[in-house]
This record gives sequence, structure tokens and C-alpha cells, in this order.
Amino acid sequence: MSVLDPFYRKQQAVVDHLAEAVEQIPEDKLMWKPCKRSLPWLYLSYHTGTHRQMLLRLFKGEPHNFPVCYAEAAKEAKTPSDVAEFLRETWNEFRSFLESKPADYADKAISPPWGGPDMTVEQLAWWTFEESVHHRGQAWLYARMNGITPPVIWGTEDIGHF
Repeated sequence: MSVLDPFYRKQQAVVDHLAEAVEQIPEDKLMWKPCKRSLPWLYLSYHTGTHRQMLLRLFKGEPHNFPVCYAEAAKEAKTPSDVAEFLRETWNEFRSFLESKPADYADKAISPPWGGPDMTVEQLAWWTFEESVHHRGQAWLYARMNGITPPVIWGTEDIGHF
């Protein structure tokens, strides 16, 4: 059993939610955003995968192109199915890499690309979870603002009978 097992379960659920939700974005709403400074709907969803990709590169000692990676969505996100596939692929690569490491790898200290004190691999992994949950919330608001019911998260979304 790994210290990262709870992370794997929780992050898998969030990735599944986001991938399922992005596939529901109507074609005419892909570039919709609630205000000028927001990310368009399709890019917002893609953005969560760029975080995993950036940290995976960091873990591997590869160039991670921070903060340029934040603009990758504008170049790469084309269709909802492409974005859903990207979310699943980046998660599978991230998870596979971590699972291939010895148990003590989670304790390895790494300098985050945004600066500040070193963080452990486990802390950085949980950061990707927090970031994904944050953006999932935004995506759910985008959906609701466009009359779409997003995928159920906790099983309580369908409470219209009250």
C-alpha cells in the first residue's frame, strides 16, 4: 500500500468527472466564458491536464516550460473529445510514473516551478488534485450558466424532488 493510494482514488474520480463533462460541452459553447478575463470553457478543462503534465516533466527532470504551459490550451485544445482524451492520458501517465517509483519517492523534496519552499512529491501530487477540484468547480458553474446539468459528483445534484 502506498501513501499515495488515497490520492490515486480521489484524482481518478475528478479526472473522470472532468472528462465526462467536457464531452458534454455543446459545439457552439466551446469558447464560451463568463467574462473577458476567464478561460474559455474548452481551455479551462484542458488546463487541468497541463498541470499534471508540467509536474510529470518536473518529476522526470525534463523541461517543464512553466509558466508557458498555461498557454498550451489555446494551441492544443480543439474538440471536447480531444480534451477528454488528453485529461485521461495525462492522468494515466502521471499515475503510472508515480506507481513505478519506490514508496519513499513520495517523500522526495522538489522545488516547485512557481517558486517558494521545496515540496514533497506527495504534496505536489495533492496540489494537482486541489487544482483539478478547483477547475472542476469552475467547469460546473460554466455548465450551469449554460443550462447544462454537469455529471453527478456526490449523488445529491438531483434534489429537485424536495
